Amino acid sequence: MDTKKSPLKRLLFLFLPFIFLFVYDILASLVSVVIERGLTLFSVSDKFLSSSASFMDASIAFVLSIICYIFYRTVFTKREPEVRISKPTGVIYAIILGFGTGGISSLWLNGVYIIADYSPFLAKQVKGFDSLYSDMEKGPYIWLFLAIVVVGPIIEEILFRGIIFSSFENATRSSWFPVIITGVMFGIWHGSFIQGVYTAIFGMILAYFMKKCRSLVFVAFAHGINNLSGTLPPSLDTDFTNTLLNVTSYVCILPTLAILYHLHRKSKKITN
Repeated sequence: MDTKKSPLKRLLFLFLPFIFLFVYDILASLVSVVIERGLTLFSVSDKFLSSSASFMDASIAFVLSIICYIFYRTVFTKREPEVRISKPTGVIYAIILGFGTGGISSLWLNGVYIIADYSPFLAKQVKGFDSLYSDMEKGPYIWLFLAIVVVGPIIEEILFRGIIFSSFENATRSSWFPVIITGVMFGIWHGSFIQGVYTAIFGMILAYFMKKCRSLVFVAFAHGINNLSGTLPPSLDTDFTNTLLNVTSYVCILPTLAILYHLHRKSKKITN
């Protein structure tokens, strides 16, 4: 942790995440307008845009990924990983973490659906959650896949585990504050209470993984694996496949915890 930064710089880094999220929304709106006008020039029908919301989401996320990554690499100095892991190991860890966090999310959702029968508040939240991605599911599957499994995780990881996490690291000497606050902000950013809880937990796990390995590629891959299990193509969206994925997710919960503990112990040994 860098202890040489002045109080003013630390204060600037403390507020940077909130400023950047505000600017990010403005940029998203501007990029959306530019893309829509560009499509108009190429005579793309309004019917296509209205029936393919995920196409716009994927396109906006792609452009913002480039902008945000340039900002991230320009502003923040690359840090050395606390634990050095090989690329194959990092990929395996990412797959397990992606499925394992999906299992944790499933436990939360199953509990919510049970309690919703006795809670008007949760019943209302469940109704809103069930229709959350109904618009995005219209149109060709390829756009949904790109928006949720590929480009979506990339921009979210650059934004949260890149810019926001790094900002809080530069703002405080605490090793845990950036992990926790980044996860909480990630949950709040998703809006829905039900989704917000499990995405906050997911965000903390990914932030901790980033803290140890310092690889946006690994955390984005874990994010994509997590999203893939709930975004299957129609041909694979069967009871058998969903049951298999659910079982895999539950089985990966303990290995996920084991990986996090292993990274903690390994970095502790290196520090000592």
